[in-house]
Amino acid sequence: MSHPQTASAPPPAPTVAPTVVSPPASPAAPVVRRFDGGAVAADPVRWARVYEGVYAQALGLSDHSDPPISDRLLRHAGRPGFALVAALEGEEVAGFVYGYTLPADSLWWDGLTPDPGPEFTREYPDRTVGVCELLVRPRWRRSRVGHELFEAFLAGRHEERAAALVAEDNGVVLATYAKYGFEPVGRIEPYPGWRPHVMIVRSLARRSIARPCSADSPRR
Repeated sequence: MSHPQTASAPPPAPTVAPTVVSPPASPAAPVVRRFDGGAVAADPVRWARVYEGVYAQALGLSDHSDPPISDRLLRHAGRPGFALVAALEGEEVAGFVYGYTLPADSLWWDGLTPDPGPEFTREYPDRTVGVCELLVRPRWRRSRVGHELFEAFLAGRHEERAAALVAEDNGVVLATYAKYGFEPVGRIEPYPGWRPHVMIVRSLARRSIARPCSADSPRR
């Protein structure tokens, strides 16, 4: 008697190794370097390109284009006490901050309301460093690069206080500077046609906050 043939079991399916997705690499920690006025004046375009990239969506505003950032850099680079501190990954600029010592005849406080009085606005040697720009490119934000830049910039200063200007409607930057110890002292229009700005001040008490031109704008 014939026997029915038994169907053989199908071969096991091949094993597929799971795909491993590596998280995106974090940016390497940038190196902080200091540049004097001569170095910045020799190549203002390097820094202007970074500024224009950060503010690409706002270059139509007078705040960011009148006068152009390259012109402001050249003018400020010749001021006493000028310094620019940059965070660099290789030759790529992650961000920078710059400023200079306010002279005795500074127009920085002109038009400030409410008027804080002549003693507050009086400038003498090494009283105030004006912080003209503090900016970080998107790739390096939320990595403390801005904070480290600012602290490195202040570490080389001898003034009693730091002052900066931030557009009144830029709540994010104002909140950031508040974390750095700045306090608002009034409102001002830095140049004709610019948006109203908040003047913020910080005492550099470790060397002496009546409490970062700004991450948003420069001053004369």
